[in-house]
Amino acid sequence: MYQLPYWVWPTVLLTVCALAVWRGRDDERLAAGGQLANWALSILLVRTTTGGVASSGPQWGVLAADAAFLILLLWIALRSDRYWPLFAAAFHLLVVSVHIGRIVDPRISGWAYITAGLVFAYLVLVTIGYGAWTAPRHDGASARLSEDPGATRR
Repeated sequence: MYQLPYWVWPTVLLTVCALAVWRGRDDERLAAGGQLANWALSILLVRTTTGGVASSGPQWGVLAADAAFLILLLWIALRSDRYWPLFAAAFHLLVVSVHIGRIVDPRISGWAYITAGLVFAYLVLVTIGYGAWTAPRHDGASARLSEDPGATRR
């Protein structure tokens, strides 16, 4: 079984955060900062609740942190004029659903629980990165949309 090196997640996360600071607007920066805070809080909760060893059982503290980040992403999605926050919130809803699925059915293997959570977390990062990369292109489009009567969301 192949496992990504431990440094891949922090590298991708910090790259997306730097991209959000460089090219993103407020929504992209807030989402990237929320993901960074969620990651740091999750590490803290795992270390304090399991003695520093990642467990394949349900992680209640991490579920709470993920639920708070989901609320943030939903708030961004509901007030944004772009589509990427909807996808980010949907992918993170899948992260929360994986936690709930593991709680409801403990027969789900620890490997499936952890892997699914990681895959969806990377998809959230890719979505935030896409939003940050394309943000400058949409700055002018947002201004034009608000002026056009009957304009739709882009």
